[in-house]
Amino acid sequence: MFHFRIINLSDGNQVIRRDLKTPYDALTPIQMVEYVEMDVQLTIMDIQKKKALRAQAESERRQEVLRNPLYRLACLCGLV
Repeated sequence: MFHFRIINLSDGNQVIRRDLKTPYDALTPIQMVEYVEMDVQLTIMDIQKKKALRAQAESERRQEVLRNPLYRLACLCGLV
């Protein structure tokens, strides 16, 4: 079962709804290929999003350390 559904709009666009599920037996072979490709793309997007969030959290942590007055004092004394 796919954890998303591709919805075709009347103007020719497609929308992906992640709150709906699509069973395998409801798809034609051509639609199955399209859903498999979309599943791969969504997985890649999720991985990239997790990496970006991790990098942002690390950046925020570094800024907190740099703002710490004890860290600044240690830098002035040459300990760091």
